[in-house]
Amino acid sequence: MKCERCKIEKEQIKAGKTKAGSQNYKCKVCGKVYTPNPKERNYSEEVKKQAIKLYMEGNSVRAVGRILGISKNICLYWIKKYAKKIQPKNRANERVEVIEMDELYSFVERKKQNLRNDISK
Repeated sequence: MKCERCKIEKEQIKAGKTKAGSQNYKCKVCGKVYTPNPKERNYSEEVKKQAIKLYMEGNSVRAVGRILGISKNICLYWIKKYAKKIQPKNRANERVEVIEMDELYSFVERKKQNLRNDISK
């Protein structure tokens, strides 16, 4: 077994288990803790596609994990991986005509103070 970071063999020790029950290992050389064969890689493509579809329909990552019975971290990993595949390339010079924002972005300024405090200053 090789370390994922430094690629040195036979310098790993057991370092507990994940919540899913997979064995964690720690490299003695670089200190990286990793799982060589995590169970999350055993999910079918159908489950991954369903997770992305649920997320695209407006569900949160946590909700998708709860619905499918998977970890929110695994779900987020799949979504990020999918986003990299569909990201447009070399579009820096193109003009943007539509910008999509949510309600949290709309309030940018600070809240107004009491008028008495402003007058006294």
